[in-house]
Amino acid sequence: MFAVVAVAFAQPKSDTGPPQRLVLLDVAAINSKREPVTDLRASELRIREDGKVYPAVFFHFAGPKRAMMPLVEGESANRPAVTPTLILFDRWNERMTVALSAWNSLGAALQHLESVDGIFIYFLTNHGDLFPVHPLPSADADLRAMAEPTPVELRAKLDDAVRTLNGFRDVDVQDPFLRINTTFRALYLLGSQMAAIAGRKNLIWVTHGFPLTLMLPEIIDFEPQIRQFSAAANASQIALYTVDESVEGVADMGSVFRQTLDMFSSLTGGRLYPTDNTPEALSAAIADGRGNYRLAYYSATRPKDRKEHKIRLESSRKGVRLLTSEGYFPDIAAPDPDALEHSLFSSLPHSPFDASEIGLRVALSPSPSGSATHLSIHVDPADILLEQRDGSYRGQLALLFAFYTHGFLERAAAPVHINVSLTPDQLSQARKDGVDASQDVEVSSGAEKIRVIVMDRKLYALGSVTVSPLK
Repeated sequence: MFAVVAVAFAQPKSDTGPPQRLVLLDVAAINSKREPVTDLRASELRIREDGKVYPAVFFHFAGPKRAMMPLVEGESANRPAVTPTLILFDRWNERMTVALSAWNSLGAALQHLESVDGIFIYFLTNHGDLFPVHPLPSADADLRAMAEPTPVELRAKLDDAVRTLNGFRDVDVQDPFLRINTTFRALYLLGSQMAAIAGRKNLIWVTHGFPLTLMLPEIIDFEPQIRQFSAAANASQIALYTVDESVEGVADMGSVFRQTLDMFSSLTGGRLYPTDNTPEALSAAIADGRGNYRLAYYSATRPKDRKEHKIRLESSRKGVRLLTSEGYFPDIAAPDPDALEHSLFSSLPHSPFDASEIGLRVALSPSPSGSATHLSIHVDPADILLEQRDGSYRGQLALLFAFYTHGFLERAAAPVHINVSLTPDQLSQARKDGVDASQDVEVSSGAEKIRVIVMDRKLYALGSVTVSPLK
């Protein structure tokens, strides 16, 4: 599993009646022109699992241009971020002659983008090592501003990397187990680093891939490993776009390899592209991130159920296509919420990025109770799961406060748990002002930054705002 994941399955519903599991999905909506759709409503959506229709209990636009709560003077807020996209060129499973075509076409596409913020590039070399062209930031990165390359500068970095890799000694990997296990190791390593960033991420894998099965004295099936990786990727909100970059006319194992790539993409909500379509995959991944939604529904759980459950999403709006994971395997156990909270709260304070899945407004003032600082925290109710029960709307939040000196984490306070319960009138007011999660916090004199982190304990969504303390 990845080091940090926001799981695809939340804890079963505890109400009386048959047990239910909360299924969480990332959904990309595009129109017939392949443009992102940003105004889709839950009423225009139909969720089918194994043919049965289920109602959505949560559906919210999560793209970078979503609406924000209006700021009051003195407040700071997190702003929706561009969806990170990582491109992996795979020389371990293909020759340089094929990789050159993908490099040339992507380089030209990068140079014509207005911005390459959030785009990261790696090579999986013919030695089986990951070579960073423009790497993800460190998991313990400096919170101070980092310079992003321009499109021309990123193109130059890519060109330099190709020239460097072209000088490596070519390796002919004869052992298929070594080749496949090395590939999985590289994918898991990148997935673990990407999982430390909250929200949706795209991984574009330009590769010839490997077969689903090996025909040795006995048949070796790699489908379970693909399922396991795809579940971890889907859980961490990583959509995998595969580009079948193969030599044209080679028909030996092409269709079998393509089955593998199609499985990776279909189980994570990405897409499969044919040879020489890396720019198209990049364009689609960027568009899908701009039209991204978060969705949740309850599905019945069954004892000893191990078969794949097929998911199909449909929209009543003409011309809208919805892209998400096409299924899941229910034998993946729901995690312990406390353990997952600990994992997420251990990771996010070290991230150089603020999380924006949950919209937050934060303001600081002296606490009337003494030496503490009062943090006025308001959470956007549209970004959290509020379920109607007994005439009120209820949710579960967890708060963490992290403190930094010289850009690096100094300490984190113990988490605070809040059980949200709102009447209909209070919810109506919260839609204007936000859900109040204000706290009094002791701030050390040496702290230069404070990060306020909020987690929805059912959606496992995160939001954070980094502010300067009072002087």
